[in-house]
Amino acid sequence: MESDHSGSDDDCGTAPDEAVRQRAVALVQQILDRAYEGEAELYAHLDWLEQALRCRYISDLIFWPDVPPSAEEVVRQALSFGPAIPRPRGAPTDRTNTRR
Repeated sequence: MESDHSGSDDDCGTAPDEAVRQRAVALVQQILDRAYEGEAELYAHLDWLEQALRCRYISDLIFWPDVPPSAEEVVRQALSFGPAIPRPRGAPTDRTNTRR
């Protein structure tokens, strides 16, 4: 799945537009509903969400919340964290928390 994030690391402080936010909510809902086909699609969704929302902890918000979240709440929380420290170019995707 291709990322809609076309900006550079310099624009981390800007919020995603409404279309990106709506797509993020839809993808989080798919993940919460387990409406994806296998790990590859799940990881593609998580990678897209991480990039689009600029939140490296998106999987924690989805899979290990304090209370069961709604898709809207996950996206709201991800956006409230502010920009993450960008991963160096060429570094592998962090999948630390996705295989618990």
